[in-house]
Amino acid sequence: MELINNNNKGQVALIVLLISAVALTLGLSASKKAITDTKVDQDESELKNAFNVAESGINQYLSIGTTGDNAYVNNDSSAKANISIQSIGAGTSIASDGVILDGQKGLFWLVNHNTDGSIGTAYYNKNVTLNLTVDSAFNGALKIDYFYKNGAVYSVTRSGYNFNTTPIVANYIESASKTVNINIGSEDALLLVVTPIGRNVGSVTLRGPGVFPVQGEVITAVGEVGNGIKTQIKTINKYSIPDFFTESVSAINEISP
Repeated sequence: MELINNNNKGQVALIVLLISAVALTLGLSASKKAITDTKVDQDESELKNAFNVAESGINQYLSIGTTGDNAYVNNDSSAKANISIQSIGAGTSIASDGVILDGQKGLFWLVNHNTDGSIGTAYYNKNVTLNLTVDSAFNGALKIDYFYKNGAVYSVTRSGYNFNTTPIVANYIESASKTVNINIGSEDALLLVVTPIGRNVGSVTLRGPGVFPVQGEVITAVGEVGNGIKTQIKTINKYSIPDFFTESVSAINEISP
């Protein structure tokens, strides 16, 4: 009888031990999950902080032009942003930034810009022919406004091309080729404005015998918070001109600066 009681006690002890082990395992698992969830939430918050710091660094650069490591540091020095700049253009070909929507304008500058964003005086080569190419799938029309200067007189020449067997715009030149030529004479070249009509154009590329001016810049900001979490963002900052200006001046042949 005593032997049976001892066996029963041993079984009870074993069952209690197993239950305790299972309970402990479940408790540890729940604790681990809670810690993991908290870590994920914390990381997401810190990634957002790093993004905000990177964005602040870009805004500061656009305001005062600060670049390099630690170009921007927040008020309590708990986060920073490194800012780097890469020029757009400055080659023998320049391309649009992807798709140009129907009716929207793509700009190709033929003159340099000063550090304050104003137009400079380093004009593209004279007496040359430029090649402007649309993507192979484009079957719309393309309006081209070429702005230039002769002495103190600013002028614009307009042309248009249909890249479709059925003309989209009356009186536009019908082009079987996806490349058209633009002649630059002895004038000071300023700007080409291309506007797709009837279709979006996937890309437009301008090529020439000389190096084109810088068209703008790509700003890269890496935001970092105190524990080393980083976020990188990029933004394209191209030289632009108000739409109403190009519309008004392209309605006549001669314009005022």
